[in-house]
Amino acid sequence: MAPRLVAAPLCRMNPTIIVTTSRRSSQELWRQAEQWAQRLGARAVARQGSLAHLCEQYDADGVLTITDDRLVYREPASGLEYFFHPGMAKVRIHNIEAGRGDPMIAAMQLRPGDELLDCTVGRASDAIVAAYVADPQGRILGLEKVPVIAQLTIHGLATYEDSSRKVTELLRRIEVVQADYNDYLPTCATASFDIVYFDPVFHEPVEKSEPMKPLRALADKATVTAEALQQALRVARRRVVIKQRYGTPLWDQLGITQVLSSSSSRIEYGIAEP
Repeated sequence: MAPRLVAAPLCRMNPTIIVTTSRRSSQELWRQAEQWAQRLGARAVARQGSLAHLCEQYDADGVLTITDDRLVYREPASGLEYFFHPGMAKVRIHNIEAGRGDPMIAAMQLRPGDELLDCTVGRASDAIVAAYVADPQGRILGLEKVPVIAQLTIHGLATYEDSSRKVTELLRRIEVVQADYNDYLPTCATASFDIVYFDPVFHEPVEKSEPMKPLRALADKATVTAEALQQALRVARRRVVIKQRYGTPLWDQLGITQVLSSSSSRIEYGIAEP
């Protein structure tokens, strides 16, 4: 199923954004900039000078730049640069094919034909791996609260062409909705997904995760609450899985006692079953 476009205005917790084009603009790029401005509830402005100058001129925190090659969101004051890419999904899929498995898939006990609700989809790297395991008969639906992340992911899943045709096909099978899972979960029918998955921002960053820094900076920092877990348990047919860094206080806070960890990683997966 093709990714679904769901546009919404920016909420107050998100940065003030403007949209512009590359220095060598065209009517087509400007048309796209206006469309993206509407999509993000932002303002399209003509490119004049540096991005830092534009942000200062329009009192903006960040700027989405439309070019012939790609879309890039930048915050000049901090040096943040964010764009869609599949991350480590291809490497993880290769590991599965080579028989080395994947800790997230093991924690989910995901099977072909399963339906997964990814409540914090981000760049959709986890969702891509899940789509590979679930096969075309399954369904992967992702939720993302932060508008600039959600909309770049929706666009990327629909347009990104990977060097692997298989990975490109996986991208097209993932649905993404711009939504807060705290609002979305109560609207789901009971037992409507096999697995409900959360990957909230870790309480401490993993030291070697340089590529994750831009996503961590933009992502919603809220953790999973007991209320959200109860809703997830209602929606899940088999299990709820939460990804966290080793040493997280979240397991005690939520009363989770079943945890899958690996001696080669500082990542853990908390598991709760209805």
